[in-house]
Amino acid sequence: MARKTSAKNTKEPVRLREKELANGVRSLYLDIYVNGKRSYEFLKLYLIPETNPQAKVQNENTMRAANTINPYCWVVIL
Repeated sequence: MARKTSAKNTKEPVRLREKELANGVRSLYLDIYVNGKRSYEFLKLYLIPETNPQAKVQNENTMRAANTINPYCWVVIL
């Protein structure tokens, strides 16, 4: 029987990540990995705890803004 080969996972040079802060808010940042070097770009965008519908809408808008920034960063790096 032939072995199945899986597709190699390619690393993306730019990833959107989040870091939990001490006050319960999550900060969004870009994790950039190019030519063996890692750097971080903090976006000054924050996700607040979803305790009500307004907070959920605010978080959705914040994520939408962060996701529009992410693809444009590829152009700057490459």
